[in-house]
Amino acid sequence: MPRNQPVPLESISYFFTRSKDVHEENGTLFVTLFARLTREFIKTNGQEKVESVWVDIEEVKMEHATKKMTALPNCIHRSNISKEVFLGLFKASVDCPKELYFVTPLPTLKKP
Repeated sequence: MPRNQPVPLESISYFFTRSKDVHEENGTLFVTLFARLTREFIKTNGQEKVESVWVDIEEVKMEHATKKMTALPNCIHRSNISKEVFLGLFKASVDCPKELYFVTPLPTLKKP
């Protein structure tokens, strides 16, 4: 058997993660927004690989935060999304990356 043969992929999963946190540094409040698109590869031998395709982070003083920013809940939201939604979000990350902080993807409904 030849060495270094690639192990076949069992699955590829697509994820969108976004978060918001408010924290204090030296008496000043800050809002931190984070968004990331990742692909997770699982091979037939169980080995996993996570690839960050796009990531963005923004931190602003609370006094400079928009109403839209402050209205978001402090949380981490991770969505398992379809490849099509992933590609749409990746396109949006090029065209208007800051809007991805406010996106909550809906699950794709499959037709019977």
